[in-house]
Amino acid sequence: MDEQTALLKVQLYAACEEACSGDPDRLFTQEDLTALDVIPPKDIKKLLQLIQILTNERLFAPVHLHSGLAWRLRPEAEAAKYKQLTSHDQVLVYEIIDAAGAEGAWQQDIKRRLNVQDNALRKALKELETKRLVVQFTTVENISKKMWIKANIKPSSRATGGPWYTDQFLDEAFIEALQSVVMSFIKNRGSYLSKGERSARSVSPVLPKKGVINGAASEAAIKSKKRTADAMSKDDVLALPAAKARKTIRLPLPAGYMEYPTTEEITEGIQAAEVAKGQPLRQEHVQELIDVLVWDNRVEEIRMGNRIGYRAVRIAKQNPSLYSKPGDEDFWEPRSNGLTTVPCGKCPVFDLCEEGGPVWAGGCEYFDQWLA
Repeated sequence: MDEQTALLKVQLYAACEEACSGDPDRLFTQEDLTALDVIPPKDIKKLLQLIQILTNERLFAPVHLHSGLAWRLRPEAEAAKYKQLTSHDQVLVYEIIDAAGAEGAWQQDIKRRLNVQDNALRKALKELETKRLVVQFTTVENISKKMWIKANIKPSSRATGGPWYTDQFLDEAFIEALQSVVMSFIKNRGSYLSKGERSARSVSPVLPKKGVINGAASEAAIKSKKRTADAMSKDDVLALPAAKARKTIRLPLPAGYMEYPTTEEITEGIQAAEVAKGQPLRQEHVQELIDVLVWDNRVEEIRMGNRIGYRAVRIAKQNPSLYSKPGDEDFWEPRSNGLTTVPCGKCPVFDLCEEGGPVWAGGCEYFDQWLA
């Protein structure tokens, strides 16, 4: 290799490193390498020569695509490990494990692809393991499979099950606890907490009509007259209606509300609460929990412009068993019986309904539709 070719090789590798700085797994086709403006225009022969040199030095890893051949950049430190391999079988086995990445390679799959004997394969794996280049691990999908992975990387979440598995077993208690935390966060941020007591409202007395029955004053008319001072008693106090205690409940927010919690905010809330100590919960893990709640019809998506928020599903009073288990705490208020199709049975502001208030039965538009 002459001096000019060596210089172009270094420049091409450096240009590829800069191009894939934001995406380490980027693939380079022949057109992509030409577009880097390192090789003289239309000098395909020189480009192919450099690609072959970089491939032989393990700095380029060839990848076969449907559209043709491409190359993935391999760091120099990883390429140097191939120099430790002393046999052809070690090179072939290590190439397959290296290409598998964080997913790992199944021992039987390596044997099938290389078409080698068991003894030769076990010997190569043992030598690679002795050199601390590969390690064996098991997956949650099948613990009987012998999987191999590079020693300097960790298995993917798909192989280990992520934070949902402990010692290769599904940690259902941990998942249910986190789901409760996520559900509580969504309910607190996506609803309005109504509490307190109603103020005593004035009740207008119904005065009897004035009139004379059979030539005499009616009993109602007599009672409606003012009493004298002597007829009044100190113990005769006007009885005001007692303030009706109102339960603390959560009410839905008005239409058009744009501050429902997003996946990112829920993740930050869980991390701030330090609920899952020792488990690195990322945003994709929290999204998996939210997806399960959506599939269980406990949470629904809300479009907020370019963002997606989540709010708790309000379950109808008339038949809650269709959506949730007995004892579930996802209900906005305690369940009740009797009402089935009447609008009051699923009214979101049922506890605010009162005579003379902002919502009352006499002015309810849904009653007209129901009675019609």
